Amino acid sequence: MVVEVGGWSYLWAGLFGAFYVWRMGFGRLFAKAMAINLGYLTFFIGVWAATSYAVPLRIQAAILLAMIPILIISQGVTMIRMIRDGYRHRGWMVRQG
Repeated sequence: MVVEVGGWSYLWAGLFGAFYVWRMGFGRLFAKAMAINLGYLTFFIGVWAATSYAVPLRIQAAILLAMIPILIISQGVTMIRMIRDGYRHRGWMVRQG
């Protein structure tokens, strides 16, 4: 059996995080993945709160809009790494594509 992980997988993992990990069959990693998702959310809210007081509104909007794709990509890479490590833990061979 082969499971392919491509560009769309990173996008879906970035957007849906822990639910993508759960959907891929790693329910035992759901709590860890959810904690990571909440960490990313906390970071985003922290940046929003910090820039609310010190930065003009236009610059704040630019910073927050620039952060969204960066956080989606970062979360996607993190979730795919969890899935890859989960397959390795199950004894599967993982081939980088």
